[in-house]
Amino acid sequence: MKVELVIFRNGEERSVIYDYVPREEGEKPMALDVLLQAQATEIPDLSFRYGCRNRSCGLCTIDINGRPRIGCRARVREGDRISAPGTLPVIRDMVSKRDGIARQLRGKIPNMLRGNDLNVEAPEDYHALTACIECYACLDNCPMHQRNFEAGVERRNESRAYRSGNPFSLLKLQRIRLDPVATEEDSRTALEAAVNLGLDACYDCPGCKCGVGIDLKGKVVKPLMEAGEAFSKTV
Repeated sequence: MKVELVIFRNGEERSVIYDYVPREEGEKPMALDVLLQAQATEIPDLSFRYGCRNRSCGLCTIDINGRPRIGCRARVREGDRISAPGTLPVIRDMVSKRDGIARQLRGKIPNMLRGNDLNVEAPEDYHALTACIECYACLDNCPMHQRNFEAGVERRNESRAYRSGNPFSLLKLQRIRLDPVATEEDSRTALEAAVNLGLDACYDCPGCKCGVGIDLKGKVVKPLMEAGEAFSKTV
């Protein structure tokens, strides 16, 4: 089975056609299987990320035919094209630069280590949001995230974080608002952070897609926008 692998080195990309050898008859390999075999046989310096191999860590996200997929759970077919996620700058081959997202909420998340009553049950939506594995598949076609690359220039702040947000950062902030130990001040701080990251970009967006199936529009974006509108009327 021939698969196109996009190799990125020194600012230039080239395609390599790799012929995957099935490990057993009728095998339908995952993208990560293809990358591991290619590295073990023909491209020993092929760079890519992976961790759990069980759709739990989000590290192995790649693009298949231009769409983000979780490498350890996305099946590959004849002629498919595997490349680094197109939503972030590429470091090498399938490895993208994730630090601008990871740094984004530093200093913006309330300190909630003052105590935790385990007898307080969190709402159902809170538990739904904990399924996030930080795969960043939700960045695809996100107008808020795209603001970080307007005119082809990365927009970062003094701490090297992206200035504008994304569905992942909104999810983290909404999860704080749903946390049963969060105070009203915690909730307000999280909401203000969402607004400052560019929540207004979501008004004309048809919705974002999560790599593990979380209803981002219904459980994250819509509640934040409604809360933002209510808050704006009180100030």
